[in-house]
Amino acid sequence: MVNNKPDLRIISVNTPLKSIIQDLIESHKLGGSPEDYALIYKESDRIKEFKIVTEKDRADMDANIIELGESPSASTARILTEIKKVAPDTKDLARALDDLRKMCVDPTFAVEFKVKKGLTLLMHGVSSGKFRLTELGQVLHAINSLLDQEVVDEGEMDGSDVEQEFVTQLAELTSKENSSLALATRCALKILATFVREGRGREMIDREVALPNLIGLLGNTDQGIQIASLGLINSLLAAASVERKGDMVRSLQERPARSLILDHLLNKDGLVGHQLYLLQHHMLSLLLVRLNTAIQPQDGVALQKIKDLRSTAFDTGSPSVKNNTRYAQDHKKLGFNNVKDPSMDFVATPPGILALDCMDYFAKQHQEKFMKVVLENSCRQDNHECPFAASSCELVKLLANILGVGQTPLPQGSSSRYHEMFFKVEHPFEEFYSVCVVLLNKTWREMRATREDFTKVFDVVKEQIESSLVPDRSQERPKTYDQFRSNVKSYGEISRRWQSDAKSREAWSKSAPVAELKIHLAPGIEELITQQRGNFMVEGTRFHRYKKTGEQTKSQYRYVKLHPNHKTVYVGDWNSEKSLPTIEDLEPRLQIADIRDIIVGAECPFIKEWGKKKDHQHQFARLAFSLVGENTSLDLVAPDEQTHNYWVDGINTLLRKPMSSPDYVKERDILTNMEIKLRLLDLEGVDLPKTAPAIPPPPPDFNFASC
Repeated sequence: MVNNKPDLRIISVNTPLKSIIQDLIESHKLGGSPEDYALIYKESDRIKEFKIVTEKDRADMDANIIELGESPSASTARILTEIKKVAPDTKDLARALDDLRKMCVDPTFAVEFKVKKGLTLLMHGVSSGKFRLTELGQVLHAINSLLDQEVVDEGEMDGSDVEQEFVTQLAELTSKENSSLALATRCALKILATFVREGRGREMIDREVALPNLIGLLGNTDQGIQIASLGLINSLLAAASVERKGDMVRSLQERPARSLILDHLLNKDGLVGHQLYLLQHHMLSLLLVRLNTAIQPQDGVALQKIKDLRSTAFDTGSPSVKNNTRYAQDHKKLGFNNVKDPSMDFVATPPGILALDCMDYFAKQHQEKFMKVVLENSCRQDNHECPFAASSCELVKLLANILGVGQTPLPQGSSSRYHEMFFKVEHPFEEFYSVCVVLLNKTWREMRATREDFTKVFDVVKEQIESSLVPDRSQERPKTYDQFRSNVKSYGEISRRWQSDAKSREAWSKSAPVAELKIHLAPGIEELITQQRGNFMVEGTRFHRYKKTGEQTKSQYRYVKLHPNHKTVYVGDWNSEKSLPTIEDLEPRLQIADIRDIIVGAECPFIKEWGKKKDHQHQFARLAFSLVGENTSLDLVAPDEQTHNYWVDGINTLLRKPMSSPDYVKERDILTNMEIKLRLLDLEGVDLPKTAPAIPPPPPDFNFASC
């Protein structure tokens, strides 16, 4: 397209774009040089936004409409000239800013605009208040798009005063509730988040942008502002020091912030869900310090928590004098490994002192359940009690691992660790522990476990927790802790599922020696299936007859068989259901050597003929196949899918082509797995090596062979 006029021409892939532009200029008698023009993709269903044709992506020109338009340098010069005017015409400036907003998504234009210091000019304009409120949104949108193109280098951002003033202006936008500034506010939040991620003005942004303002924007009616505000909060949390992050998380866990999240953000997927997951990740990451901090002998607060655990569990009646022996007995009932100095149980990291924090929270916030767990274990036999303290330390490590504490956050699209129930309480991890420690005690009782079964119990508990957090399709993901409890499967259900999985699991499926054995067995399995397909065709099949219109002829059939020598296909009419024809009852129709190809499904010529009657085509297409010869073809519609697959596989083997039907894949896998299980029957429970053992060197002589 040139000046909205079509210009249809064939362009060689070897012709430079500059030559194409020169030819168009001359053909349409346009002024200027090739440097003033560029080839631009016309927006369509395939091309959604402004895009300039370059030598790298010129292959995309195929089947697209291309327009001759301004080059990036000409567009940049025109837009910058309009922006630099002291008193620009309102319409001209609006047109220039609209073009800028549209063009800045293209990398080629973005690079040119950056080279001409356009980004700095825009930031100067925002800082100085050059743009009106109606223009501010377009300008910030353009700046955000240019930043997303990653075309900014240190030379472009050489004025720290500009950046500081610019950030101040953006920070002011986050404190304004004005629907007419929705685009400007959304872009301002995104730009600030980009600066924080890139480490430019991070401390200044943290100082200028008030966290209460960002939290308030979570309740905005514009979802784009909600996502952008969450994104900036997450960027600030990711870059903050431990102390600053702690202060921010405490503000986010207060009731007003949680209410905004509950009322406006939960139950939303996509970008909101991912940003909420990142927020959850940063909130839980605060636990990492306590998780990796060992208890200190002089930590009076921690030592008092241990005393409170003992007194809450056992000092329920009248006060009595207790000596060290009685204290040791209480510590043993609480499940401490070191009954003389229980603080030593929290020296190992992880779980460090976080385990004690969780135990203390459980004892104080769920006192009745805590006492029930401790006293129930106190009444069991010595080898059947569930050690509360020792199991709590292991449980805290397990929960931290399941929730990804201290791990890299998952990429967008992975939602397995996002749990909205964590936003409904002030202390999500401690509350989660309180639910799971009761579950642990229940599972221990159902398994009738002893201390020797410690690892087995935690294998079951891990499966229970993970399957409850991310259940199968028959259950919804828990939105509250009560739903999490109801999702938990009992030990019996877990045990039955494991047994079922063990039976259906392929033998040593991930073992390298077994993979090599499969390769060794493959030819034999292939030959076995080939023989079966051949025998099936020799036995023959009765096929329905069809009219030329695609209608089925009632009670009329023809029988198709392969000669036992596998050289000829025989066909003949056969309507009897009580007997089968012999090869002498049929007539030779097609020599295997004359078959050029086998066509299946809707591609069969006779199915295309029936296509005029779509109901017939839809009904029979998946069961149809044609054996195409030199001057003839044998057109058939199988009575069922298995018969269709067997005949197609069989003919393919005769034509020296590979089998590929679903039945072939299924039978190959079944036969291979059965053969492997039979061969490895005597190795049940034996760990196979990952690599084959080295072959020993040959003996010095072979004299022993004559013995």
